Amino acid sequence: MLLWEVIRIGIRSLVSHKLRSLLSILGVVFGVAAVISMLSIGEGARLEALEQIRLMGTNNIIVRALPLSREKKLEAQQNLSMGLTASDAQRIKDISPLVDAVSPIRESQAVARFEDRESNVHLVATTPAYPSVANLRLTEGRFLREGDLEDRRKVCILGWGKKEELFPHDDPLGKVINIEGQLYQVIGVLENRDLPKGKNPVVQARDINNDIYIPLVAVFSSLSSETGVNEISIRVKDASQVLMAANMAKSILDRIHNHVNDFEIIVPQELLKQSQRTQRIFNVVMGSIAGISLLVGGIGIMNIMLAIITERTKEIGTRRALGANKMDILRQFLVETLVLTVAGGVIGILLGSAGAKIINYYVEWRTVVSINAIFVSFFVSVLVGVIFGMYPAYKAANMNPIEALRYE
Repeated sequence: MLLWEVIRIGIRSLVSHKLRSLLSILGVVFGVAAVISMLSIGEGARLEALEQIRLMGTNNIIVRALPLSREKKLEAQQNLSMGLTASDAQRIKDISPLVDAVSPIRESQAVARFEDRESNVHLVATTPAYPSVANLRLTEGRFLREGDLEDRRKVCILGWGKKEELFPHDDPLGKVINIEGQLYQVIGVLENRDLPKGKNPVVQARDINNDIYIPLVAVFSSLSSETGVNEISIRVKDASQVLMAANMAKSILDRIHNHVNDFEIIVPQELLKQSQRTQRIFNVVMGSIAGISLLVGGIGIMNIMLAIITERTKEIGTRRALGANKMDILRQFLVETLVLTVAGGVIGILLGSAGAKIINYYVEWRTVVSINAIFVSFFVSVLVGVIFGMYPAYKAANMNPIEALRYE
């Protein structure tokens, strides 16, 4: 018997019992749907983490000042720790041979005004090295220069969002804006950058579209020469030496701060590895759930195929008496099992893909249904059919023809 004839007979047999066939493949449907959903969530999380780390820089280190309680502040004062300062950044740059560039920043919220327009902005006071450290690019103009700091020039660079709010129809370069009573000349505009909008970011990246950048000394001069900063961004020469550079920076700061725990060191590359380890655990858990569903579905299909063989015992005996050999019977029932599981796999792929879209839309988790996920799910459904269909097919093929013909 030709293969297509076997498939046609199998499909006709299963279609004649639609409800029974549908109920028998539900386990495979939900198992494959779980596999698709799991892989799509995992792929989405992986791409999102990579995008976040790309924005932060794989060879970057972030040192952030920690907020201290009253007791901790007293302890810091007793140990002569001034907190995170701009001089700490310079000390790291001078001592560590692994560091390529360092830039301290001081952040605050402010209101910027131009003519009759105003906007709440995230004000970032920093140094000329910051674009190379933070992977910033400009669409027009320039960033800060050393001369701007030395001459204490009142200049600023706009994030794309602030440019659109304050100068929706005008060229901002050369214009003067008012920031908290201080006048700053616009010398540059950053490119538009969309941040990943995942529910669980690997590292919290700042929305640079909402930023306005000014020279660090401009903030110090308005704060009685106080040199405290919120963050120090460090770029390491070699990405493979990031952890070594982070440990060296911590050792330097511990000595300067007399071992007061008033800062934290964040390594985006290491956070990516931790995120990937967590994702692997998630994949194992979800894979186990999907595996249990497929196991239950496979057992259900085996059970229904055994019942079908019992119902068709006389048919098997008749076919054997008319010349069908064991391989013909084995192939027929194995193909019927594969038709069931492949149908369940296709339905599961469609259901899982729809579930991934629903998760992305309503839960706002990024999901990506890849071609690999579809191939893996389809292969799993076929594998379930072969494994759980082999025994019923073998039993049917080895049935005694004479006893089969006598079966009532």
